[in-house]
Amino acid sequence: MLNKIENRGVLPYYTLPMIPINLEQTVIKLKGPTQEQIISCNQWAIVALERYHSNEIVAFEFEVDGILYSSKIAWKGGFSKAAMREKVDIANYGGVAMAMFVMSVLLNYSYVEQTEIGDGVDFRFMEKEPDEDDLNFLAGGHYVEVSGILEEGESNTLASRLKKKHQQIERGNRNGEVSSVIVTLFKQPKTIKEVHS
Repeated sequence: MLNKIENRGVLPYYTLPMIPINLEQTVIKLKGPTQEQIISCNQWAIVALERYHSNEIVAFEFEVDGILYSSKIAWKGGFSKAAMREKVDIANYGGVAMAMFVMSVLLNYSYVEQTEIGDGVDFRFMEKEPDEDDLNFLAGGHYVEVSGILEEGESNTLASRLKKKHQQIERGNRNGEVSSVIVTLFKQPKTIKEVHS
């Protein structure tokens, strides 16, 4: 599925298929939240993307565990944005949508659930949906702390946000579990996933 195209500095660089990947793929691939909940998150991401990009498509860069990928990401707008104007919410919920996209569409996790305040992470992703009678349903999974930034500022950069989110995991109840930080910068646009160690 991936084609290595060049080496940019120290990180290998890959392209995903040239056919644009639609944000709606998350709705198809991810279980846990309802389809409506995932669509709502996607709409927040679309609002963020449309602040900087037009024509319902953009070349997007993903840095996943130290490997760079590029792909065209497509979406369908045309919905009312009347209740989606607050910049902090746009960045936050848009960041959630992009994290769900990375974990389900790019990394093939098929199930997600929200964690508790104090865990230091926002979500737990699993490769498969747990059975209803699974007594060990809390074991395993990949915990993810999520953030979104509309555009970088002097004190609000992608690098500083990644650092802050790693520190948040360290202070949380899930420190020591398999976890990552996923931060999206919508203006560039770029999403970075880093394993927390």
